[in-house]
Amino acid sequence: MGRLIDLYGTQLRILWDWRGGPAGLLKRLVIVTVVAIVSFALTAWILPGIHVDTFLSGVLAIVLVALFNALIRPVLLLFVAPRSLILTAVLVLVLQVVAFYVVATLSPGVHVDRIVTAVVGSFLYAGINTALTAILGVDSGGSYYATLVQSLRSKTGAAPSDKPGLVIVQIDGLAHPIVAARIRAGSVTTMSSWVRGGSHKLSQWEAMLPSMTSASQLGILHGNNDGLPAFRWFERDTQLFRVSSKPADAAELVKRHSNGEGLLSNDGVSICNLVTGDAGRSYLTTAGLVDGSKGIGDSKAFYGFFLSPTGYLRSFTLFLAEVVKEQYQARRTRRRGITPQMHRGMKYAGMRAASNVLLRDINVSLIIEEMYRGANVIYADFTDYDELAHHCGPERVESFEALDGVDAAIGTLAKAAESAPRPYRFIVLSDHGQSLGATFKQRYGESLGDLVLRLMGGRAKLVQKTQAAAEGSAFLNAFLSEVTRSRGVGAATARLAFANRTSSDGVVDLDEPKEPETPADPGSIAVVGSGNLGLIYFTGHDHRLSLEELEELHPGLVQALAEHPGNSFVQVRSARGGVAIGPRGVMYLEDGHAEGEDPTAEFGPHIVDNLRRQDAMEHAPDLLLLSQYEPELGEVAAYEELIGSHGGYGGMQTRPFILHPKDWELDEPVPYGAPAIYRNIRRWLSDIGIELGRPGAAPAPVAAGPSEPSAPIVADATG
Repeated sequence: MGRLIDLYGTQLRILWDWRGGPAGLLKRLVIVTVVAIVSFALTAWILPGIHVDTFLSGVLAIVLVALFNALIRPVLLLFVAPRSLILTAVLVLVLQVVAFYVVATLSPGVHVDRIVTAVVGSFLYAGINTALTAILGVDSGGSYYATLVQSLRSKTGAAPSDKPGLVIVQIDGLAHPIVAARIRAGSVTTMSSWVRGGSHKLSQWEAMLPSMTSASQLGILHGNNDGLPAFRWFERDTQLFRVSSKPADAAELVKRHSNGEGLLSNDGVSICNLVTGDAGRSYLTTAGLVDGSKGIGDSKAFYGFFLSPTGYLRSFTLFLAEVVKEQYQARRTRRRGITPQMHRGMKYAGMRAASNVLLRDINVSLIIEEMYRGANVIYADFTDYDELAHHCGPERVESFEALDGVDAAIGTLAKAAESAPRPYRFIVLSDHGQSLGATFKQRYGESLGDLVLRLMGGRAKLVQKTQAAAEGSAFLNAFLSEVTRSRGVGAATARLAFANRTSSDGVVDLDEPKEPETPADPGSIAVVGSGNLGLIYFTGHDHRLSLEELEELHPGLVQALAEHPGNSFVQVRSARGGVAIGPRGVMYLEDGHAEGEDPTAEFGPHIVDNLRRQDAMEHAPDLLLLSQYEPELGEVAAYEELIGSHGGYGGMQTRPFILHPKDWELDEPVPYGAPAIYRNIRRWLSDIGIELGRPGAAPAPVAAGPSEPSAPIVADATG
């Protein structure tokens, strides 16, 4: 009984606080009632098996359904929710049908002819109600109200404190020029209000090569991202590929880069990231899956999601709407002949809906719960914008809509923080930007891997050629993996459902099963891409091949690649050190001396430093390529099949942003490299009394420029 009293008391208090007192509550009650009546009337009009004799009969049915949802439904769910998340979801659907069939028919003048009609009618009514509510903005600024209620109820002993904590929101793939333009355009209203209100300052930082999530998160969360050339890498000593989105390899990255002083090492929380930042608690974090932690299985943030009849229906309705919207927008792009564009099938539509609805809701739920636990530092990655920008382009309307959705979620978090047991400060940042451009294959009719094979005249076999995949799939896999590791009948059911997609270490992978890799031999090569950064490994050799060795083994190959119009230059190790060879000149990296036309000139002042850093890496590829770059438009030609890309150099992909409290100053106008962001945030945390790592531990190494490698490497796709 005490739990029920606490539930209803908390609901009333939050309704009062979040809805603007009595006037706001009355306004919301009127709108919700009118929407419910209209939704019920439309449902009865659409389905011939539902009959409503009079207007008052319909109103009475709505009142009875509302009373059922408010009084009976929470009592049942309160006892089931702590035992099984999936069983709770099933019970919610049963109660939804019961409310519609049994309760509504108790109202005189309302008739539902059979149970099938009740099932269809309950979902139709819920869908119409949720859609109208969203259109009218009834939940504007509070879409996650039900989750907040549960989070407030689920305080785990956090005592009130005036010591600030920090919430860091990463908007994956968002470049500084784009967020600045959206603020000027009157969009992203939460971030705009912070900038224009004077509480925050929008700054730019520069991502080092490779400009991608695992490298940036290692730098931001661990202070060190040396030895990482791309998203996927080959290790000659083991003859194995490693991939940042594979849990075992992500955990290996953390092991190689962490010194125990990560940004989340002092009561910090990692949410939806690739690496942990030495967090004590990790949810949907790829590297955290290998330690056997239950992740969201230990979280109570989702119980309240089901206690409200609108929480899960909102997500379900918006998920379907996102799929429909994607199909319409993809068709519109094809009809209008917008270029560049790429094929966007149903698989992508589902991934887009998962990122923009499911993962966004999960992120917000978990952040709110951790704020009410009183965590010191919370770092969460929102992949919504990045997912859209990869397939639609970083400045297309679809991507901007996703960005507005993330901004609204940030507004919800800021509102929730007002009632947290301690004050929270907010930082919003990105890990990299994205650059637009038709892909290498779209421009030239063949992938980089196909080109290399053709130039070699069939004298090699391609043993590794990865397919493009955005990062959102890794976090959806992490979510499913953590669900299957939780307790209860529901988790057991999930394990059975995903058995054929679950590896021996308990990790769910929804991607298509990959063919077994061909054993490497002297004639085998691997060609992978990370945006417009291409990596070629001659995998049958136990050492990195030099220019002289390559010329002897494969005469003319390097020069042919350098002269191809889709490539800006090819980097290779020679007797004179690292060199970048272009169609009409060579840059010698050690002394920065160019002979002929400098092939690196159009990429800016830091490109040579970045190439030196790449050249020094232990697992550097035999050949490293940057594709063509068009400075006038800032466009590149990705080696993977994504028209919005990152991982290489050129355009906005190396221009991320950081939106930080105005009284926290950066130590340089444009910080260079992700480790510089770690350095600044660590200093700011110290200012509010949060020290990182173990007492007496040495400071984490910080790379502010070219450095020697201390860890592995990575890359992405050429299709």
